[in-house]
Amino acid sequence: MSQSTEEIKSKISIVDLVSEYISLKRAGASYKSLCPFHHEKSPSFMVSPERQSWHCFGCNTGGDIFEFIMKMEGLEFPEALKLLADRAGVKLAAFSSEISGSQRNRLLDALKIAAKFYHKILLDSSIGAEAREYLKKRGVSQEMIEDFLIGYVPEEWDLLTIFLLKKGYGINDLMAAGLTIKKEGGGNYDRFRGRVMFPFFDPHGAIIGFTGRLLKEDKQEAGGKYVNTPQSIVFDKSRVLYGIDKAKQEIKREDKVIIVEGQMDVIACHQAGQTNVVASSGTALTREQIKLLKRFTNNLLIAFDFDAAGRNATERGIDLALADGMKIKVITLSKEIAKDPDECLKKNPVIWFKAAAEAKSIMDYFFEAFLAGRNLERPEERGVVSTLILQKIKQLPDLVEQDFWVKKLAGILDINLVILYEKLNALRVRNNAEAWISSSAGGSTDRTSGAIVVKTKEESASQKMLAIILRWPICFQPILETVKLEALFHKEAKECFKSLIEFYNFSGPDFSISDGFIHRFRSWNEGKEVCQILDLLGFLYDKEYSNLSQKEAKEEALFIAKSLNLWYNNAILKGIEKETGDAEKSGDAKKVSLLMQKFKDFL
Repeated sequence: MSQSTEEIKSKISIVDLVSEYISLKRAGASYKSLCPFHHEKSPSFMVSPERQSWHCFGCNTGGDIFEFIMKMEGLEFPEALKLLADRAGVKLAAFSSEISGSQRNRLLDALKIAAKFYHKILLDSSIGAEAREYLKKRGVSQEMIEDFLIGYVPEEWDLLTIFLLKKGYGINDLMAAGLTIKKEGGGNYDRFRGRVMFPFFDPHGAIIGFTGRLLKEDKQEAGGKYVNTPQSIVFDKSRVLYGIDKAKQEIKREDKVIIVEGQMDVIACHQAGQTNVVASSGTALTREQIKLLKRFTNNLLIAFDFDAAGRNATERGIDLALADGMKIKVITLSKEIAKDPDECLKKNPVIWFKAAAEAKSIMDYFFEAFLAGRNLERPEERGVVSTLILQKIKQLPDLVEQDFWVKKLAGILDINLVILYEKLNALRVRNNAEAWISSSAGGSTDRTSGAIVVKTKEESASQKMLAIILRWPICFQPILETVKLEALFHKEAKECFKSLIEFYNFSGPDFSISDGFIHRFRSWNEGKEVCQILDLLGFLYDKEYSNLSQKEAKEEALFIAKSLNLWYNNAILKGIEKETGDAEKSGDAKKVSLLMQKFKDFL
């Protein structure tokens, strides 16, 4: 296995692979970008072509091409191995049983066969006649039925389960795929019965789940109108976009994507020739879905239903997309015309295409939404409106755009522009403080990584100083003569610095030679914990200091060393001051005298 993985890694450039998902920019010997695994505004995601590895300083995750593709695509190792082996042209015959035997692949195979089973029933069987008639009444063409692999399952308890068991699939896999449910009293039955079936495809075209629409809505025992595949190792509704496999190329070509709410909206749009359309499947747009869309475009047009739930879903999705730097417009339809794109396209396609072409800017939408029904003669209403709209304005990345909308708000509310800017700045400060408190309490988590790593300025500076020394070892002696070891607040940095002192004493003049320094230092520390942070410090140098000359790097390192000393001294002095104050309050004159002398000696 190791031989094959190394062969694959030798044939696939990690820079080329990562560039298919995010934009990389050169940073010294490495490349950097915004991390695809957590939200950030400044790039902390680093890729090294030399080491064929990546690391994010924001969420503290990293690895090689296999870890990257596993995290990006939500794959287990056997699936990532197969995907990258196919890309590299490496044969994995020796591991074919492991790959084909992985649970994920077994589930994907079962779901694929289930979709074809449902599809054949719809197209070719007499029991599918009513479903065919339903789709015909909904205006779904034969071409769309085949392209989207729409199917039907009759009202039978275990039709699919028996079929798949005969195909050799185990009952546990069918339950794990969400196709079969275990009865409380024993036995099993199909999850989907009496429903028109819409398969969900991932971006690569693999079927990962279904949504089933009840054909006869009067069947109370059949459950809700729509039933979805439950959460599984291949299906997570928060990451699924209906139609993405068919829309992705047109999204790239048009450089924009239209988000609608339901499957029928997507099918109607594609049938009308508008193929850059996907659906969030009845949920608020999620961060995971936005990350997926950003692989193809930064321009988002949202067209959710505009009842209360639809409006709330739209606003939640917009906030997330704005936070990820997407440019957003909102498609609005008059309730008198149609409740959704599907209905509008059936009544008058011209209206829908006009609405899409004239989509409102995101701020026009917010102004309209927040001003609706407000009595601006009341001061408290003006205060509420200004807060709601300013909260949205501050999310805009462009200051010129912000200025335009603040001026518009000032005109509508007849409020002094200076007052609005003061309120906008206050909202920024409050939100930044809330974000800092949240991060300090443990940060945020996402689908692939742990908590966001938050360091103190002292810890961060300690790491940066070490990163410079490791890139320019000639800087070490003046740093050693300047910085106090106890001033290195970062535990691992302090241990690494101690190891550098030992290596400096061992190596003598050779220490300052840059060529091969890291290799020599790593070999000397082989098996020690210090080796675990060397690559990270190399990434850190490229992230922060890739453009510095040796002279500039030395000056920066000395500045950091002096700052660390200053912060350490201030911390000690503040500690003495506090102890002195406590002693004075308790009337302990002897302790006060000792602390005063300690204060003078330290100075």
